[in-house]
Amino acid sequence: MRNRLDACPGALQVHQAADGPLARVRTPGGILTEHQLRELAGCARDLGSGVIELTSRANVQVRGLRDPAEFATRIAAVGLLPSITHERVRNIVAAPSVDANLVDELDQALCARPDLAGLPGRFLFGLGATGLTPDVSIEGGQLLVDGYPIVGHPLAGHEAGTLLDAAAAFLRLRTDEWRVAELAGGPARIAAELGAGLGARLPPSPPDRPAGLVEALVPLGRLTPNQALELAGLIGQLSAVVRIAPRRTVFVPAPATGLEAAGLIGDPDSPWAGVTACAGRPGCAKALADVQADAARWVPRRHTGLPVHWAGCERQCGLPSGRVVRMVATANGYEERLQ
Repeated sequence: MRNRLDACPGALQVHQAADGPLARVRTPGGILTEHQLRELAGCARDLGSGVIELTSRANVQVRGLRDPAEFATRIAAVGLLPSITHERVRNIVAAPSVDANLVDELDQALCARPDLAGLPGRFLFGLGATGLTPDVSIEGGQLLVDGYPIVGHPLAGHEAGTLLDAAAAFLRLRTDEWRVAELAGGPARIAAELGAGLGARLPPSPPDRPAGLVEALVPLGRLTPNQALELAGLIGQLSAVVRIAPRRTVFVPAPATGLEAAGLIGDPDSPWAGVTACAGRPGCAKALADVQADAARWVPRRHTGLPVHWAGCERQCGLPSGRVVRMVATANGYEERLQ
């Protein structure tokens, strides 16, 4: 049994980090318009520490907020805070090929369900192949619960409603669990609640890279305000949106020029590819090193093709799934480990 409440940060319930209040803004499907990206850049510059972080769930964070209330007011004005009650549960990850209208339909339907405001801030909805294992997802026309296909529960064009019904079943069954994986027999019990059966668990599908979109890497998942403004100008010229992916890349329509000028990386074989890091010092009081700076100095002499995660302490926040080299800060320097 947990002895603490879910403290997952949001745009209103900020996290008191070592470098000041941190706000996490949910961006369902990782979708941001030009105006939203410009406002986030302005908030990071005017109210924060000057950085926009991309999370492993394709959301965004602004650190070191000097006025969290003003931040909330400004992002609400551009549509990034459509629901006060549901703002922390709008966790929707989507493949870049998924129709943005379906993402919006799910988001609106979720916010319209008062009961689902009680979902934990870590519960995750998924649409399409993203490389993750959401709590409930639709992939290949099938409902999955923690990666298990639900058999005998047809979607019939009601993807959003089906996902929300599965989430509601989790709420009825849970006590203090935050994720379906923590609920004993969770997938089978949720399937039973839906009047369906359960298939064999599937491995996460690799994320798709659809034709017609250009993918660019954001080094260590951090944008400066100027980079965000450059990216906003680019998608404005294309009359498009930017879509953040869980691997902390961004997708924009092709042809897209000027990504490198904005400090983004279009080369999939770049040494920056697959390198992630937690906040480290000075943002995290538990960190034993400035892992962001250390990782940046290390990348040019990188010697492994495996993903590498730099962590400031044994908690290893933000650790990707799968086979990962871990550079873990200790009191005696970094320890290199293979997960």
